[in-house]
Amino acid sequence: MIEKEKQIEEILQFVTRHKGSHASHNVCSRILGGEFYGIDEQVINQLKSKLPEIGDDEIESCYYIIK
Repeated sequence: MIEKEKQIEEILQFVTRHKGSHASHNVCSRILGGEFYGIDEQVINQLKSKLPEIGDDEIESCYYIIK
């Protein structure tokens, strides 16, 4: 299993590079709740603060969404 910090880093990089992708919106919805009509710097910052608090299973789920 890839360590949690590395998974979080890759999730953030993916969402930052692919703001309009279905996978990025899926990750944001899972972690932050609700619908996203656009991913901007504020949403990225919310992800940065929330992801370390999320359980390992949920991080793995988000990781596999982006892979």
